[in-house]
Formats: sequence, structure tokens, C-alpha cells
Amino acid sequence: MRRVICLVLFGVSLTCPLLGAEEFKIAYVDVGKLFDHYERTKASEAVLEKKGKQKETELEGRVNELKKLRESLELLNDKAREAKAREIEAKADELKRFRTNSARDLRQERDEVAQQILQEIQAVVTDYGKTNGFSIILDERTMLYGQPAYDATDEVLALLNRRYKAKP
Repeated sequence: MRRVICLVLFGVSLTCPLLGAEEFKIAYVDVGKLFDHYERTKASEAVLEKKGKQKETELEGRVNELKKLRESLELLNDKAREAKAREIEAKADELKRFRTNSARDLRQERDEVAQQILQEIQAVVTDYGKTNGFSIILDERTMLYGQPAYDATDEVLALLNRRYKAKP
């Protein structure tokens, strides 16, 4: 019994009739570059940055309110001071919770959006590969070497951005 082995190297297009494939086409993409330069990523970052600034403004307002309460504490008699101190303590706790919850919510939203973008990138890379007859498209991060001629990053990025701009 004779065995045939098809050797696949980057940059080599092989015919493997025993595998039923006419041509073995391979490419790679830089997923990090796709993510960073994708218009949806930029738009999402702008939205999250705006939300972060709004939360920061709200936080500053709460901090200023707490400062005013602390300043007014000095002007009160002992009995009123004790009640006001409890109110200040409650406001300080509320401020800590607000700060923690805001940071957590923004981080969670950023993670969810990033996951959606990565799934979209995966789908577009898959479509690109099928449309252009690629057998395999690798992520550059997992490769040790790849000839620049086989880097499909810019083509996939252009496709991603065209699709994003075409969405209603």
C-alpha cells in the first residue's frame, strides 16, 4: 500500500488530487489590526468614552455634594452634627458603590461589544475565505512566520468597513 503525503508550506500552492482539492490556498490576517482599525470598533469606543465622561461628571457632582455636606457639618451643634455625620457616611457609601458599579458596568459593556466585534470579524474572515477560495486563513498571532504577500488583513479590513458603512 502506497501513502501519499502532501506537504504544505506558506507560499506554496499544492495540488493534492487524493484529497479532492485542486489547490490549497492559504492566507493570514492580523486580528488585532482588524479589531483596532475597524470602524465599528472606533465608533463603539467613542460611545463608551462618552458614557465614561458622563459617569465621571456625575461622580464629580456627587463628590462636590459630599464635600459641601462635610463643610456644613462644622457649623452645626452636637446633636445636629451627629445626624448629619450619619447622612454624610451614607452618601460616602453610596458614592463608593456608584464608582464601583459604574466602572464595572462600563467594563462589562466594553467586553460585550468587543466580543460582538470579534464574532463579526470571524464571520467576515470566513466569508472572505470562502469567496476567495482559501483552504485556511490563519491568525498572525499564532504564526511564527508568514510572507507579506499572503497577508489578507487589509483586504478583510476593507470588506469589514464596507459592510459596516452599508448597515442602516
